[in-house]
Amino acid sequence: MSQDFYNIFKSTIEINPSEKLAGRIFAQIEAEKDRIIRRRLMISRLSLGVSVAVFLVSIFSFGSTILQSEFWSIMSLVFSDLVVVGQNWHDFTYSLLETFPTMSVVAILAPVMTLMFSFSAYLEINSNKHKYI
Repeated sequence: MSQDFYNIFKSTIEINPSEKLAGRIFAQIEAEKDRIIRRRLMISRLSLGVSVAVFLVSIFSFGSTILQSEFWSIMSLVFSDLVVVGQNWHDFTYSLLETFPTMSVVAILAPVMTLMFSFSAYLEINSNKHKYI
């Protein structure tokens, strides 16, 4: 990319810019690229930190709700009365679906998804530091 700018400066005979001007312009372009990359890295680190914090808060808030739900007591029937569960598997499945703590699981999985997206963006920006993004 800097080669194109260099050729533009060489082809402007009537303006005849000095070499110092070209160096200053190239230095400003590189500084702007570095500033953009640093800003994107800062934003990605901030979103990664916020995602981790929200994930931890959701685990502490909704984790106990999931563990204390009736879902686990019904699920334990699989290990204690497998024959009875096998005979009434339709009712057992409906009971599991009715007692599944859906909102709590969604409240925990949403921050997990944002955490994955934030981590992916951080890795992408961090691996392409040398490129102008």
